[in-house]
Amino acid sequence: MTHKSTPGGSGPIPERTGPPEAGPGSAEDGFTLLELILVMGVILVLAGVVAPRFSDYVPGLRVRKMGDQIFAWSQKARSDAATSGLRHRLVFDAQKGAFWIECEAQPFQNPDLFTPLGGAWTEERIPDGVTLESLVGLTPDPASGFRKYLEFLPDGTTDDATIVISNDRQDRVTLKVVGATSRVSIEAPPGQP
Repeated sequence: MTHKSTPGGSGPIPERTGPPEAGPGSAEDGFTLLELILVMGVILVLAGVVAPRFSDYVPGLRVRKMGDQIFAWSQKARSDAATSGLRHRLVFDAQKGAFWIECEAQPFQNPDLFTPLGGAWTEERIPDGVTLESLVGLTPDPASGFRKYLEFLPDGTTDDATIVISNDRQDRVTLKVVGATSRVSIEAPPGQP
């Protein structure tokens, strides 16, 4: 450190020759790596919560989401029929724009009396702008002209069926059901991987 004298002769003033000292409010203030990681984590959590809500506003995503839901519900009906030994139906009501699962709870006391499942498997609405374009191979419900169902039997079989979900922009999802095995698959539309 070198010394300069001050005008007026009050004594030497130390002159800095090294880097400036960091202190509050200095140019060296910044964020630590931990702070940056925490902020990024909060942003990712918020994006994870908000992003699924935006999918409802994109028509093509609504069709795919509905296809995935119907696929899951058909898998539920299929597995419940096999594990419980009771017939299960995946019911579609075109007039209400809804679908649900029904079970024949007491096949010996009340044959052909199906009751809807409760809990998370209660009636599900088809979103606005999404339609059930076709329900080929499903059985018409004699109690209602608007309902059709796909019945899953305890032996692991059902009827061959094709369910097509679409919207007015020609976005389309096709679910195929193989009757002999009750296997349900989602077919990709032409031109999509």
